Amino acid sequence: MNEKNVLGFKPALEAGFEPRNYSWSPEVVPVGEYTTTLDFMIWSKKHVAADCYLTTGDGTQIRLTAYRNKAEDYMAGDTAVPYLSFGTRLKITVALNGAGNPKWINAVVIPGGEPAAG
Repeated sequence: MNEKNVLGFKPALEAGFEPRNYSWSPEVVPVGEYTTTLDFMIWSKKHVAADCYLTTGDGTQIRLTAYRNKAEDYMAGDTAVPYLSFGTRLKITVALNGAGNPKWINAVVIPGGEPAAG
């Protein structure tokens, strides 16, 4: 798993992904620990980060951001998200930051949650 799977905005649209269907609003993104599926990722235009588009167990489509750390890795907890495959199932933890916006605290790949190759 050494290849980054983050797309540019235009290639994501060309691949059929629709980022506008996903919300980062605190009214939509649940706080706490829950299971999601990573649908796709796009390099952020506003930050040095990867915007990750996920679907929760109840079908809510959310966007969370993995910011680059000092080691130049894009992390959610101990997980380097750019190397995850689309379709990976994750247990994530979300809290609110000081401004009241969702902050991605942790992500753990669920055992058996990696999509099958091919």
